[in-house]
Amino acid sequence: MSGVRWLYIFDMDVYKVPNPKNWRFKAIKELAGQEVLKVMLHYETKNRKPYNLMLTQFNRIVLDSEGVYELNDDDEDKAMYNFINFAFTSPGELAESEAPLTIPMAPVIPLQKEKEALYGYLTEKIPSLAKDAPFIVEKTIKSLKESHEERVNLIRDAKKLRR
Repeated sequence: MSGVRWLYIFDMDVYKVPNPKNWRFKAIKELAGQEVLKVMLHYETKNRKPYNLMLTQFNRIVLDSEGVYELNDDDEDKAMYNFINFAFTSPGELAESEAPLTIPMAPVIPLQKEKEALYGYLTEKIPSLAKDAPFIVEKTIKSLKESHEERVNLIRDAKKLRR
């Protein structure tokens, strides 16, 4: 089986967030109005307990005045921006388009202190996921950076072809 755990990281503190209902996350009043790093941990379970960390995802979000985050259409558009604009296209196709070339959205990369807070939390609360966390997080970051670089190069190549 697999599981998902949601965390918010703010100022070296990690907050466990229950799974959202209708894409509305439970309020965390002390974080009202703050920008936080939202972390999603995907893991395998063994005997209904987290066992093996498989994937991490990161996003920066701003909680509302009640400390609630609710996924909306703007957030979905933002999340899909790079995929929609760059997934199945070539530099030639972009160069032939009349539309202006768009800049790829930069990936969300956790700060070093946020990574340390995450590792500390996992070591204390979910030791079975802590052992692989640095490898999985760095692998995710490397993948995000490589994907971004590929999109930037796609735009550079399209720009050269337009000249």
